[in-house]
Amino acid sequence: SSESTPQPLVTPVPTPGSLLYCSVYTRPDIAYATGMLCRAMSKPTPALHAAGLQVVAYLGVHRHVGLRYEPDQSSLSGMTDSDWAVKHSTTGWLYMYNSAAISWSSKKQNSVALSSCEAEIMAASEAAKEALYLNRFLGELDLRHPDPLELASDNQGAVDLAYNPEHHQRTKHIERRHFFIREAVERMEIR
Repeated sequence: SSESTPQPLVTPVPTPGSLLYCSVYTRPDIAYATGMLCRAMSKPTPALHAAGLQVVAYLGVHRHVGLRYEPDQSSLSGMTDSDWAVKHSTTGWLYMYNSAAISWSSKKQNSVALSSCEAEIMAASEAAKEALYLNRFLGELDLRHPDPLELASDNQGAVDLAYNPEHHQRTKHIERRHFFIREAVERMEIR
């Protein structure tokens, strides 16, 4: 007879790459968890595998959540934040256009921040680079808004540093490249 032995059901194990693909292209809500998992993939453990499966379970339960694009008259706007950690902080930013997320990132900062203000100014400078790129891209599509792009930050010290060109005693150690946001504000490209 041609009866075959039934094969056991095998649940595919998610790779960090597949979760990373989801977080980059369609599911920004898992960007932080995926980033943390990817940091530890050089030494995988059963606990990391279980954490990866939890992210997959979250995606399964919330499969209706995702990016939705609908016509709207909102202009390009962004928001940035960082967590101030003992070692390297994490930078995060998100840009919205027509009430939909079009660009986002969450990654570890390259250098150690000595204060929450420094971590925030580093995050704002990274977000400013993306803002200028997106504004130029929208200009190529004849969708550029004439006003400066709005970038929100929840740290008043970082906002003050972005607007104030004075050299402060508490910020003299911050590398020049992290003040890219200040130059963009001075050129009236970002508000």
